Amino acid sequence: MNTRNNIIAIRKRDVDAAHEAFVELMSKTEDILNTEARNNPKDYKQLNASTLEQCAVEKIKLACADSPFNPNEVKLISGQRFPDIVTEKYYGIEVKSTKENHWTSTGSSIVETTRVENVDDIYMLFGKLGGKIPEFKCKPYEEVLYDIAVTHSPRYLINMELKKSETIFAKMGTTYNKFRISPDNISQVRKYYRERAIKLKRVEMPWWITSENVETGHSFNIQLWSTLTPQERRELQTKCMILFPEALNPAVSKTKYNNTTLWLCSYNQVVNPNIRDLYSAGGKITHVDGVKLDRPVPQVFNIIVGHAEDIKALLNNLTTEMVMMIKDFNPTLLENGNAYESWLRTCSEFANEYNVPLREWIERKPEFQFSM
Repeated sequence: MNTRNNIIAIRKRDVDAAHEAFVELMSKTEDILNTEARNNPKDYKQLNASTLEQCAVEKIKLACADSPFNPNEVKLISGQRFPDIVTEKYYGIEVKSTKENHWTSTGSSIVETTRVENVDDIYMLFGKLGGKIPEFKCKPYEEVLYDIAVTHSPRYLINMELKKSETIFAKMGTTYNKFRISPDNISQVRKYYRERAIKLKRVEMPWWITSENVETGHSFNIQLWSTLTPQERRELQTKCMILFPEALNPAVSKTKYNNTTLWLCSYNQVVNPNIRDLYSAGGKITHVDGVKLDRPVPQVFNIIVGHAEDIKALLNNLTTEMVMMIKDFNPTLLENGNAYESWLRTCSEFANEYNVPLREWIERKPEFQFSM
């Protein structure tokens, strides 16, 4: 092979020209696969994920003839790496298939921590092995990813017949390359799905939503609120009161608990079938330090007083993750530089409707008596 015309030399002179050569290589590979599948449909129908990868390597090597690519450099990457096949260091091929008669499937993780170093140009090689005759398509990787779903981690959804304007990146207002190297791509996904839910007037949250969940393999087993330790319940309730102060408003209807319920499940894998009891169990406050009130007031003000110190400590020492959640669910807390005071002001507005001196109660922590 003329070294001046091999793909690495071409790439050094002109990256775009090298990319076009890769496009041609994948087009030839697609033609080879479809021709052989038509001639041997039974054999191709029997391919599985592993054997298809090996088959793809063989056909890509054949396609290297009369091209600047060296067939000896077409290599199947062992282990759980991305993409499946690498050639000439910079070019990758992700191989996916379905046994059904359609061009859709679940793809790879959106968190590309296993990406092979230096690979920056990737194609999807997709086998539709259902139907009378198996068929193959090869397209740029970023052009076939239309949404994100969850198996054991957030993964792209593939549609090989997708229009460029319909990719998940077009919907999010970004590009694949910008998204994959972004240090906050999980936050971008979260923002997109939250805004979409609001636009569609849906009360929903993606359950895999935090970067901690995605990157550390956080358990996704669902558990009941009643199985948590008292400390775990207190910590979660404190966060709920910060993020969803509408649940603390005695004047709002039962729907005020919807976001709290969804957040517990989606972020923490906790189901509480009696969410109202977090704020209303125990009746109403009738006496404060032994003095009878003119009228009983909702139990929730006792809950607020009891958690105020924890809330203050958390808001005065915000973690990155907590800031992220506040931005999503209660961004007004961050507007004036004192998140705790903003939270207390909101709660005090609820208390004013009942003539409750909430700030005073929080400061002196009186003794309450209740009636059922």
